[in-house]
Amino acid sequence: MDGSGGGCQGASDSNSPPEAQKMAPTPSNIRPSGVILLLLIALTAIRLSIAAGTGLVFDEAYYRLWGLFPAWGYFDHAPMVAWWVALGQGIVGDTALGTRLLGPLSALIGSLLLWRTTFLLFDRPVATLSVLVFNAMLLPSVGSIVMTPDVPSVFFWGLTLWALAELRASQNAKWWLLIGALIGLDLLSKYSGVFLGLGISLWMLIDKTQRHWFSHPLPYLGALLAILFFSPVLYWNAAHDYVSFAKQLSRTQGESFEPHYLFDLIGAQWLLMTPIIGAIALYSFSRNLQSLIPSRSGSTTLVIATSLPFAVYLLLHALHDRVNANWPAPLMPAFAILAAITLEKIKNRFLKRSAFALGYAILALVFLEIIHPFLPISPDRNPAMLTRGWVELGKELENIAKEKGLSWIATASYEHTGGLGFALHGTMNVIQINERIRYGFMPPPDPILTAKPALFIMWDHAADGALKNLSRCIGQVEKIGTVSRKYGAVSIESFAIYQLTDVKITPPIYDRKRDPSSCQL
Repeated sequence: MDGSGGGCQGASDSNSPPEAQKMAPTPSNIRPSGVILLLLIALTAIRLSIAAGTGLVFDEAYYRLWGLFPAWGYFDHAPMVAWWVALGQGIVGDTALGTRLLGPLSALIGSLLLWRTTFLLFDRPVATLSVLVFNAMLLPSVGSIVMTPDVPSVFFWGLTLWALAELRASQNAKWWLLIGALIGLDLLSKYSGVFLGLGISLWMLIDKTQRHWFSHPLPYLGALLAILFFSPVLYWNAAHDYVSFAKQLSRTQGESFEPHYLFDLIGAQWLLMTPIIGAIALYSFSRNLQSLIPSRSGSTTLVIATSLPFAVYLLLHALHDRVNANWPAPLMPAFAILAAITLEKIKNRFLKRSAFALGYAILALVFLEIIHPFLPISPDRNPAMLTRGWVELGKELENIAKEKGLSWIATASYEHTGGLGFALHGTMNVIQINERIRYGFMPPPDPILTAKPALFIMWDHAADGALKNLSRCIGQVEKIGTVSRKYGAVSIESFAIYQLTDVKITPPIYDRKRDPSSCQL
């Protein structure tokens, strides 16, 4: 469907638009237009403003703790998100913006390099469309505000595509060293980066013009460099009974056949890419996948082949279990390119304009909802409400604790540990009794403090079960009452609160065979 020449070389491509064939690589046409740059600057300013002006969601507040204590590895994920949070905190402090700072900045840099990638593989019009598409998609555009492991993963996956495009255009073997380093950084972000390495091998195998790299030493040196970058995580896991690898691999297991999750996956990604753009992107992926083997050496081969192993895994996973909406996030740069290819060929201007008008209208609506929730969505189901009411709840719990003579707040979930820890900001210690394996990166709690009575908080509907699981680690239990996390006068969720005495906090036990959710002595 496309030729093998890169845009920067000005190579002729029989299937490229006449404009691309005539275009010469002058300084004015090898970079995005001023309009695109202004759009990216405006979007970055909006994202930074939202990042600074809204509270943290559960997971972000948990990763904030990681940033306060950077380590080589963590029970839940690879460590890159902690390092990004730590860097942001070092620049602007332990604030919401500090936790999120690198997300909007990575979206800006990633968009610029996406333009360069698409320009090298296709031409300037497709490059411009790819940036417009990428920033209209909700998963990368809104997701870059919320600091999770997906944010650096999308960034380094996209940068790897850029380095591959540079390699393809120049055939300079030195690019393999950067490619290896970027894969290593992507693995440090999420373990799904292994699928990118498989995709590159698949590309080299399918594209007959790239098979010569199998006999060149630098791709193998690049692979060694990726392993070297990833080695701290390998070492950490080896020293901790491989608990992080085991936790992530446990998600791949499934015994039942539940194909309805496949429709959930496709439907969710279609909506997150916005309806018209999503339909075009999924159509383009399917259409170009069919021509993958016949085309062999086209520019689209690189985009499809590098994405295929991860896409296949997600589809197979969806046959037995739910695929979380954020998991396909690293594929969004590739889907943006594929959608741009098809959009550039569409002659119907109304359809093109409608795709972007609807996409950016939905994006604006989501931004407004995050800033000031107003849509008629139940508070306990509205993602925008995840950031609301934590500071007020923290103050209320602190006042109750002082009134009752309680010295610290005990929890049984990482969500409450992170959310209240950020809300209270050290004015009162928040410590999770169970799942101590999550907190091995932190100094152990002060035994003098934990020997004192604690205020325990749990979702009202789950409190009885949580206390039963914790029974081995707590003495007397006395219910105090209930509190709510609110947005103005609207109650988002209710919590039961208790007074606990004789609480036992155990050191983290790194054992893959033990259940970390219950209390372990």
